Amino acid sequence: MKTIHIIIALLILAALFGSCKEKKQQPDGDTDIYYSAIEFNNVLCGYSVISLSDSLVKGNTIKVLRQNTFFNFTALGKDVTQFHKYTYFIDTSSGNFIYHDSYHKQGNIESGGFVYVEDGKIRVTSLDGSGDTLIPLPENVVLPNTQFFPYLIYDFGDGNLEKKTYQIFEVRTQTIAEITYTRTGEEQLDLTGSRYDAVVLTESNPATGLETKLWIDKKTGKRLKMESQNHLRMYLAEAAVQKRIETGNWDEVVFMKTNRFIKDIHAISYMKIKCNLEQVPAATKEDLNVPGQTFTGHINGNKLEGIFEIAHKKYDGKNPPSFPLNTDRYEDMGKWLKAEGRIESNDPVLVAKAKEITTGSQDLWDASRRISQWVIENIDGSILGGTARETFDRGNGACGSQSLLMAALCRAAGIPARVVWGSMYTHEMGGSFGQHAWNEIFMGDAGWIPVDVTFHEADYVDSGHLRLGVLHTQQTIINFSELEIMEFKTGN
Repeated sequence: MKTIHIIIALLILAALFGSCKEKKQQPDGDTDIYYSAIEFNNVLCGYSVISLSDSLVKGNTIKVLRQNTFFNFTALGKDVTQFHKYTYFIDTSSGNFIYHDSYHKQGNIESGGFVYVEDGKIRVTSLDGSGDTLIPLPENVVLPNTQFFPYLIYDFGDGNLEKKTYQIFEVRTQTIAEITYTRTGEEQLDLTGSRYDAVVLTESNPATGLETKLWIDKKTGKRLKMESQNHLRMYLAEAAVQKRIETGNWDEVVFMKTNRFIKDIHAISYMKIKCNLEQVPAATKEDLNVPGQTFTGHINGNKLEGIFEIAHKKYDGKNPPSFPLNTDRYEDMGKWLKAEGRIESNDPVLVAKAKEITTGSQDLWDASRRISQWVIENIDGSILGGTARETFDRGNGACGSQSLLMAALCRAAGIPARVVWGSMYTHEMGGSFGQHAWNEIFMGDAGWIPVDVTFHEADYVDSGHLRLGVLHTQQTIINFSELEIMEFKTGN
């Protein structure tokens, strides 16, 4: 049986486009080397070695930034080591990169590619050289690196801005994101035996759903420190940091032990839960009160405190819509039939597979069950995230990436589907709630039917699933304070 997984927040370290070759350049001049410590959930479990040097490309002086990052943690009892390698060629006049490559390895999984800036466009090629993607660049777009932020110092350190939104190219998603920075003050930091004057900013990224606090050196634009809502902290450190790292624990963040052990999770038919938690992104009452679930309590920004009652009824399959769906009758379902971001339902490979799986289906419910059963039988569990197509190609993934694939195959077949997220009851820690993602499939008059391919619930979800909302950001976070099972039932 597959184990419950989520899209791992630690993978914010990776960009998923990696190195394979570099532009020809003149030898580097003097090189500055420095180090960055990485903490996850207050445990020092990783570090970066960073070098910065001057060089020439086609007669122009550039900065060459190289970064090697190591990261160790345990997840579901398994040791995981990540290695990330980045290179940036940086235009000294604008601070934008003109070339970037990266390479990522976790276990036997490797990914990577390289990025060129050419004539107002970006050309991206994957590690295996399987083809180029050309992306037009709007005027004034920022092409950032991981360590230096001259545009922030220009506006917030030297200038008097309090808030500004930038158009920033995100390598991982190959999209232009609107990211907002807000000045929160200035601070002196004592790091590596030196004192730095820093401007302190909050970064808000609607695509990831995260807020990150940054300390930027006012003199050089170097990132001195960062703290993110996903329990990640990085800061300038001495070389000795390489010898001091320990092993982080992913489970301590993802799971929260609760007060009851329920042997047969699949048979949970009712659960009443007292909760106190913080979630990113924030929820609305409409997110929490849906068929099969009610919430009574208080919502204060990202914080929830109250009582959930959950009783997901298994759909009986009666009177399902025809297959393919009559879209004229259900015009409001268009959003849930289109390709988007990580749900590449228009990808030819996924379209062909969806057609293969659903050929001969009697109705929409029959078609959706065939797809969910295919995902269960063909996609293994892992802690790796990724898009629907990446998960399909790899043959494994976390619950979030499996749910993206389920949604993509459904939409490719003409079945409205979406990914939802929240928490579910697990056997980890002798009874706990873990962060999780699953799907909802539209079945006409019966409404949205939840299913969980990761947990082998092909046509229902058990009532240990606590829904917090529809997935619309690249990352989600739950900071648990309390989840107490007040009542539960198994069976009918």
